[in-house]
Amino acid sequence: MTRPTDPVLSVLVVARNAADTIGGQLDALLAQAFDAPWELVVVDDRSRDATAAIVDARAAVAPWVRRVEGPGRGVAAARNAALAAARAPYLAMVDADDVVAPGWLTAMAAALDEAPLVAGALEIDRLNPEWVRGTRGRALTRGPGSFGGVLPFAHSCNLGVRRDLVDRIGPFDETIEAGEDVEFSYRAGRLGVEPRYAPDAVVHYRYRTSLLALWRQGRSYGRVRAVLGRRFAAEGLVLPPPSRARAGLGLLRRIPSCASRAGRANWVFAAAGLVGAVRS
Repeated sequence: MTRPTDPVLSVLVVARNAADTIGGQLDALLAQAFDAPWELVVVDDRSRDATAAIVDARAAVAPWVRRVEGPGRGVAAARNAALAAARAPYLAMVDADDVVAPGWLTAMAAALDEAPLVAGALEIDRLNPEWVRGTRGRALTRGPGSFGGVLPFAHSCNLGVRRDLVDRIGPFDETIEAGEDVEFSYRAGRLGVEPRYAPDAVVHYRYRTSLLALWRQGRSYGRVRAVLGRRFAAEGLVLPPPSRARAGLGLLRRIPSCASRAGRANWVFAAAGLVGAVRS
């Protein structure tokens, strides 16, 4: 197959120092059965490992794969670089450390035929050891994301969007360190566009497995939840008020659970989220 002149769908992957995982994701994407022209755009966001070489090796045998240099200003800026490089009217985003399931591409394209914003399904069992699966619960496997139980959003690790919607609401917000998918979905919602859930567009999602990585991720999420909560409230979106005292008490009560590896992972992620929210 040669590089398509007019792809119907652009698959967008952002990567930074992803040499340990990106090969599996690229191979899963290249194995997709899809009967329309498509392209795969990988933004290498200033990696210092073999990420670029791995992408280039796939591009050498699959001319519809392109590697683009990222700006090195965070994940939102990298996603925007991918949006700028894409050539198709349908856009689908996945991450370098996850793996798409067979049939993902067909299911995502079909969902985008029906709706301008799509939330694909996430599966957490295949790529994660049992001890880490409980760090964030299984809620994300049951439908679109939910911010504060009020705002449905499409996770950026399995997000489909039509180009014309991006043109209407603008790119991802580069001023926030995480939660760019929440903020993006919020702006779509302001125009009356909520994400359509696509249960057949499955991505196998990978959790962090080191306590340091869980801490950094949890703290980042805690900060951005507070920042976006204040921003949305100022624009009239009513969110349930957070109870940090209750969260702190819950952490104290769960200290005995830290005797197990799973308990430590859960406690660290929750504690980091609370610290991030307080410091914001």
